[in-house]
Amino acid sequence: MSLVIICRRTLSDLKQHLYTQLVTTVVVSLSILIFSFFTLIYFNLHQFVERFGTELGLVVFLTEKTPQEKIPVLYQRLTGLPGVERVTYISPEQAFKRLKDYLKDEKDVLEGIDPKFLPPSFEVKINRAIFHLKKLRLLAREIGHWPEVSRVQYGQTWIERLESFLRFYRILVLVSGVLLVFTAAFVVANTIKLTVYARQEELKVMRLVGATNSFIQGPFLFEAFIQGLLGSGLAIGIVFVCYRYLQGLTSGSELLRGIHVYFLPWPYILAIITISILFCVSGTAISMWRFLRQ
Repeated sequence: MSLVIICRRTLSDLKQHLYTQLVTTVVVSLSILIFSFFTLIYFNLHQFVERFGTELGLVVFLTEKTPQEKIPVLYQRLTGLPGVERVTYISPEQAFKRLKDYLKDEKDVLEGIDPKFLPPSFEVKINRAIFHLKKLRLLAREIGHWPEVSRVQYGQTWIERLESFLRFYRILVLVSGVLLVFTAAFVVANTIKLTVYARQEELKVMRLVGATNSFIQGPFLFEAFIQGLLGSGLAIGIVFVCYRYLQGLTSGSELLRGIHVYFLPWPYILAIITISILFCVSGTAISMWRFLRQ
């Protein structure tokens, strides 16, 4: 019965202070919206780095002293490694032809050069479904220790730069998220505080007639719950609309067609909504606790 009464009191308070509640909800929504956008960008950057690394694959360069009869053995060994989807052998002649095709009009600079100056190599395609950058790096390190291998390349310089930027951006997202969520909780708590002080005479009478602290603060905590839920839900909805707009841009443009935009997965969405509610309710609980101590 008390829960029904608390819900009725909460709805009554929301109607009486509708404008204030709407403004507070909008502030919460804007704070969560900024954080959600940062999170969406971080998630897509993370997906891009993972996909970029696996699509590059590995290029395994052999030493000049590697005998020809060793090539099939190395091919089988590479094929048998976990996560390897396809292995292609590139002879020095094939590599030289690729270089000439790449140079096009400037291929005259290769006149008189023995094609065998380029080392033989293997191109290793990685199964993207089960691989990520950490495993790719470990695999490259393992192959690099083979005596027949001179070096292994997988675009590590670019990947390491992207990973460094991603680590910096992750810290930025976490710091901004904490600040923005604290801002939302502060706004909600102070709105509730103003409402409490505006009704302090009524609340004092309720205490005199025997109302418990939980009965008094119940409607205020429920209001904070609703504001946190509506604010974060509205923010996620706006982010989803923007995501669909960006998705339409990438699919309708020839230049951006290869770019994949991902929306936040459900664990991210639930975490954002939960954190928003927890901070709003916690800030309100602290304000109510200070008032009830007086």
